[in-house]
Amino acid sequence: MANNNRCGCGSRRNNNNGYGCLNSVGGRYRWDDYPYYPGPCPDVNGCYDNDEEEDDRRCRRRCRRRGRCDFGLFMAMLPMAVTANGIIPLSNNNCLIDNGFPVNSGLITIEESGTYLATYNVRVPEGAALDSTITLNVNDASQSSAIAVAGGTAPASTSAQAIFEVNDYATVTLRSSEAINITETSAQPLFTLSLVKLN
Repeated sequence: MANNNRCGCGSRRNNNNGYGCLNSVGGRYRWDDYPYYPGPCPDVNGCYDNDEEEDDRRCRRRCRRRGRCDFGLFMAMLPMAVTANGIIPLSNNNCLIDNGFPVNSGLITIEESGTYLATYNVRVPEGAALDSTITLNVNDASQSSAIAVAGGTAPASTSAQAIFEVNDYATVTLRSSEAINITETSAQPLFTLSLVKLN
């Protein structure tokens, strides 16, 4: 299991030695902390620095060259109601609408073979109550490195990540072991999940 410190959140402008998810895709970088991704994390809009317009142009150029995107960002906002062992209702929030990771009611489809890095964050805002074990599942198999206990005194946050192989086709979900019923609203998502194709 990893945390935000291992993820290395920060701006590319302030971290010349770090590798952002988008500019590491298809590259030949060898991470010092493999299998942990040490580069900066995207913000809630999927951007890596303050120049969102430039990030959007860069993402479009990359997808035109490759005919697809190797990065997907998904989130679930409050309020939220999920049954025990239910799927977190993630929705697409990428700089591109058609990014190669279709999602339906929290069920994310990976349509291309390769090695993928999944990182999720849980942010419990002040006034909300959450006490559950969150699992990242690939084809309904829980990824042992990406199991996190979400709860405690709000505001609280936790994160986890996993690297996994897709041979042909896969579905990815976040599941909550306990029911979630939060009626409060928040400007920040309760759950954020990023998927990056490494090769």
